Amino acid sequence: MGNIESVDGQSEMKHHIMPLKVPMPDPTELEEKFAIVLNSMNLPPDKARLLRQYDNEKKWDLICDQERFQVKNPPHTYIQKLRGYLDPGVTRKKFRRRVQESTKVLRELEISLRTNHIG
Repeated sequence: MGNIESVDGQSEMKHHIMPLKVPMPDPTELEEKFAIVLNSMNLPPDKARLLRQYDNEKKWDLICDQERFQVKNPPHTYIQKLRGYLDPGVTRKKFRRRVQESTKVLRELEISLRTNHIG
């Protein structure tokens, strides 16, 4: 698992760190996607107006950023995981492990609730 050099001397690991940029769609599709992103951001009208003045390149960057930071699981997924930890007949050793696991799930739920639009 070392750092393998490719033919041109560049590290192959670089491709895993820097994702390729998706090509920009035609202007009509770009505006549709941008409207969806703006709507999901719940911005005040003056801020939304300012973002609508962006050139197409900046709009596309914003769309790509929003898609990259989409949350993997909605909040209800974490609630279902937590329900699995409610078994009353668990040994002390398993209880400690479950507390650690459920704490991790609660942290993930917190992030999901902060980053997902609810409504």
